[in-house]
Amino acid sequence: MPFRQSNSSRLPYELERDIFEIAASVFPETITAIVLVARRFRIWFEPELYRIVRSGEDEVIRPPLYKDEEGSTITAMSMTCATTLDIPRLKKFGPHVWNVILQRRKAEEIEKILECCPNVRNLALWIVGGWCARLIPLLNDKMIHLRRLSLDPSCFFENYDLDLSIPLDQPMFHRLTHLEIVNATSSWSKWRQLAFLPHLTHLALAGVASQELIDSVLMECEKLEIFVIFYMHRGFLGGDVALLQKDIRVVLLQSVADHLDHWERGARGEEDFWIAAEQRKRQALMQAISFS
Repeated sequence: MPFRQSNSSRLPYELERDIFEIAASVFPETITAIVLVARRFRIWFEPELYRIVRSGEDEVIRPPLYKDEEGSTITAMSMTCATTLDIPRLKKFGPHVWNVILQRRKAEEIEKILECCPNVRNLALWIVGGWCARLIPLLNDKMIHLRRLSLDPSCFFENYDLDLSIPLDQPMFHRLTHLEIVNATSSWSKWRQLAFLPHLTHLALAGVASQELIDSVLMECEKLEIFVIFYMHRGFLGGDVALLQKDIRVVLLQSVADHLDHWERGARGEEDFWIAAEQRKRQALMQAISFS
């Protein structure tokens, strides 16, 4: 939207906007103050407040998504307090949302949020309450821009069998480049449909792994570039997983402690476990070259 520039303006609006865009990118916590500077700043930067949606068990809510019983907007809440989603606000700014992390939220609430956010690229759904399967049609049909996903597929497909295959061969997974499987089990037969995902380059397993699973994933998932296995203690990787892996695509990383904050840092372009894994792979490659 064009703005009339007064004679008293010190900077051209284009330069002014560029400067504040850099500030908002480097210091995203300042956006709430930036939008209060002037009307044009609010028009320029208010959508940036909605690039990341976060609501989890740490009671942090960003941006304001809920109203209390009196209809007032709230920015932090107990998981048990009575709230309602601010649907008009979500509909207005939902198209600007690119990253969503929802933890310990009910499936019907998640559905309402995602229906307002058609352009989500990066999604984490952890410890979902209620019937998770109701979200599958939405994820398959509406989340066409989704490229990164973190979830427990067993909950969504109500498949808690250690060996029964999870139906990953469907649209919600076909578009993914990055997939984190929460509460993974060690049987390749359960995850064998990973081989059907045409664009998957980054895979992470948080749960139980086995060397057979690792070897099968590397053999069957042809485009895989990074394969992260999380562990709690390096001395105990679980099963028969080798501490030293022959394939440099496999990166063993200690589980992060601040899961929500860690995910948000990654959504903002800062270092997360994906970036750490890529750095480890590069180091291993350089080391291999130096000894060749």
